[in-house]
Amino acid sequence: MKSALANLLASENAKEVLDFLRTRGPRAHIVAPEWVRSRTFPDQTIPDSQQSASWSVLGEALGEADGQKSNFVVVAEDAEQERAVVNSLGGKKGRKSFGLFGHVLPALLCSANGMAIGRVSPDLTRYAVVCVPRSGSRYLSAVLSNRGVGAPREHIREPLARIIAEGRLGFPAAIEALEKFGHANRIFGTKLISTFLIHASGGRMSAVEKNISWMADRGYRFVRLDRPVVETAISSYIAYKMRTWHFFGDMDESARGRLDTLEFEEGAAFDEYIRLRAEKIVIDTIATSLNMPTFTYARVEADADGVVADLCRYIGVNPGGLEPGSARIPVTTRTESSTYSRFAEQLEELLRRRAPDIGPHTVRRLRRLTALSFEATERLVKEHAAGTTI
Repeated sequence: MKSALANLLASENAKEVLDFLRTRGPRAHIVAPEWVRSRTFPDQTIPDSQQSASWSVLGEALGEADGQKSNFVVVAEDAEQERAVVNSLGGKKGRKSFGLFGHVLPALLCSANGMAIGRVSPDLTRYAVVCVPRSGSRYLSAVLSNRGVGAPREHIREPLARIIAEGRLGFPAAIEALEKFGHANRIFGTKLISTFLIHASGGRMSAVEKNISWMADRGYRFVRLDRPVVETAISSYIAYKMRTWHFFGDMDESARGRLDTLEFEEGAAFDEYIRLRAEKIVIDTIATSLNMPTFTYARVEADADGVVADLCRYIGVNPGGLEPGSARIPVTTRTESSTYSRFAEQLEELLRRRAPDIGPHTVRRLRRLTALSFEATERLVKEHAAGTTI
């Protein structure tokens, strides 16, 4: 199995992390496995140490660096090893130690300098938008950012979700680190997308509930963003086929042509519906347990200002005095092509034909997601089916 570090440097954040390591100045000293330095400088051309960071191999003596007033950057195979190395470096005067998992990566994910000294205001307001993928959270978070209601984004996704669960960082440590760098106007907002919330919780429903409970005890207010499963499934299916998750302007003719000629594949569409239906059961279960207020995707589209006003009242924030942020707002594309309505009709017809399969498939998927017993999973699926439509 790959280490958390190897997975990080194989992820979409690899370039950002390697650029960070590559551009450290002479007052930085990097402690890392030898293969990381080779990966950082693949042509073997190490910059002049007078202009860039010095390096030590993880697990070996620091040598001259031990007596220097350097800022240490610790790059370990997982967060547990990182904590041990950071602690071993101690707190000598003039020395600061920054762990890649516990400090640098959370800062980078919040668009902060990787060696910034993050701080949390004692009167920080905290909130989270909880939903399944393709529910309109990117649109809502951009609107909230532009109104200054924090700077909400999908902080917990890959690779951080994997690092939390498999890299031994831990959910509370990740959230606490993100809070230091991701707040605006003394507000920290985040999105908890079901896929990554479940992954970060180690694929256990009990851990999902424990993590959400920890956040609630920390003062988080939660809102659920809801959208019919057929719509989320079709949106996700088309985005995957297009290899484009959001458009931020008019589609060009090439994209429009690809969208208009997409083929509907029944097996893939049914699988995506089952996946998102199972994840929605997880979200609806925790939302019901905490009596979360719900905003629908349709309302966010039609009345974004009203949603912002309602959310601000709910979290106790006066929107009038907030400094606006800057975020790109994605545009909706459903009206740009008949493919969306055509696929939705085809999926609904498919679900009618395969109605007897929906329950058993959902039970199997939900069990894999949550590690619940068969009886507990079946009960959740039946309860959810009794209160919803396709």
